[in-house]
Amino acid sequence: MKTLVVYTSKNGYTLECAKKIGEGLRENGHEADLKDAKKEARKADLSQYDSVIIGGGIHAGRLPGAVRRYCAANEAALRTKRLGLFICGTDVEHQEKQFSDNYPQSLLDVAVAKGWFGGRIVFAEQSAPMRFMLKKILKGAEDVHEERIEAVGDFLNRLISG
Repeated sequence: MKTLVVYTSKNGYTLECAKKIGEGLRENGHEADLKDAKKEARKADLSQYDSVIIGGGIHAGRLPGAVRRYCAANEAALRTKRLGLFICGTDVEHQEKQFSDNYPQSLLDVAVAKGWFGGRIVFAEQSAPMRFMLKKILKGAEDVHEERIEAVGDFLNRLISG
């Protein structure tokens, strides 16, 4: 199985997850190409892939525009692939809503695997305006660590066997 992993990462955690997915696919004897949705993913020929995995980090309730645009531009082709969708974010309680708010329903309906890999907010990595907003939203300036990178394994099992 040849798989395209399309992602966008702002502060690095989504990239870590995409790399972990690629490693897991390769360990299971599959080919994996990682492509940033902001750059080279737009040029990838989907006919060359059996599976496509798409993901990004949630910021203010939304996936990055590049991921949403990629899904919209390739929706018909993606529905014909073995599809996996993932989200990185710290709002565990609303993960199902975040999937439904950020991915087209037609893709959610055909996805064989959906994964929530948690996330992190490190204040030192944020711009001054973002730190200000996050302090208000989170009612403090403590870093948030909700990483669930171990969920990648279950996600891959569902994708490969599902």
